[in-house]
Amino acid sequence: MKAKVITGIGIVALLIALFFTLKPKSFSKELNRVMENMDSYIMQGNMEVNKGEEVKSYALEVGYENKGKGLFKVALTDKEINQEQIIIRNEKGVYVITPSLNQVFKFEGDWPMNSPKPYLLQTIVDIVNQKETDIKKQEDGYLIHAKVTYPNNKNFDHEEIMFDKKNNLKWLNIFNKDNETEVKIVFSKVQYNVNLKKDYFKVPTELEKKVSKTRIQEEDLPLYPMQVFSSELQSVNKVESKGETKHILEYSGNKNFTIVETKKQSAKETQTVIMPGEMIDTLDVIGFYDGNHVSVLEENVEFSVFSDELSLEEMMMVIHSMQVAVMK
Repeated sequence: MKAKVITGIGIVALLIALFFTLKPKSFSKELNRVMENMDSYIMQGNMEVNKGEEVKSYALEVGYENKGKGLFKVALTDKEINQEQIIIRNEKGVYVITPSLNQVFKFEGDWPMNSPKPYLLQTIVDIVNQKETDIKKQEDGYLIHAKVTYPNNKNFDHEEIMFDKKNNLKWLNIFNKDNETEVKIVFSKVQYNVNLKKDYFKVPTELEKKVSKTRIQEEDLPLYPMQVFSSELQSVNKVESKGETKHILEYSGNKNFTIVETKKQSAKETQTVIMPGEMIDTLDVIGFYDGNHVSVLEENVEFSVFSDELSLEEMMMVIHSMQVAVMK
């Protein structure tokens, strides 16, 4: 009889353990249900990005509406230099709005669904749904631990995400393999099925000029990359073209490539520029790639890398190594 009582207690304990083990998994089902019934969302918060020896802080706003292929808007404002950049996808295409240059760049393609984006609820839900994702129920909500892969951000290795009891996103942290924080986003406002303004996804035909500070001045150029793939600097030249000064660095050796750095000036009137190639974004840096050439804009400096031997990932490594050097 005593053995039966012990066995019964064991079964009850096992059932309780299974209940608490499986219960958090229902969170992913609930989150999927929320997404399936979602017409729109808006999220605002603060994003911190580790840039080597400095952490850059951005005001972040993400908007989404379930129309057509999906309407998206992502606005990033660098708090230190008061510089804003906005990406919009609407029925007409993908646009990068840069008030500091008084320019709008138009791209083709499937941004932002062409690759995972840490600030998109769609990407976050995909992470929650991964088979190996660990979901833990806590007093104030659900804590998510997951391995992650971001093609445009190779340092990102694993991620923590926090939702409250009402399935509202609270914060997320992305870490590298050394468990060092690469990105931290804290959301101050999260609203699902919100009524967005009629012109929320409209691209302005005329921008309000905004004066922004910058950490990179003309006299700071050229910057030199730390990542050169064992190649050596062969020449440094300065060329004047159409009122702009282009700094040209040529490297040869293991990998041959050329870097062009140009401090861009604001256009007098708002311009819309049709861009060739594919738009790329590495969270806080936006640019384009056309097979043997990648260009990005950082603090009104255009960094371009030309090479028939470097991959896109390697070109971005060259550019990012210059950005890190700037912060030192």
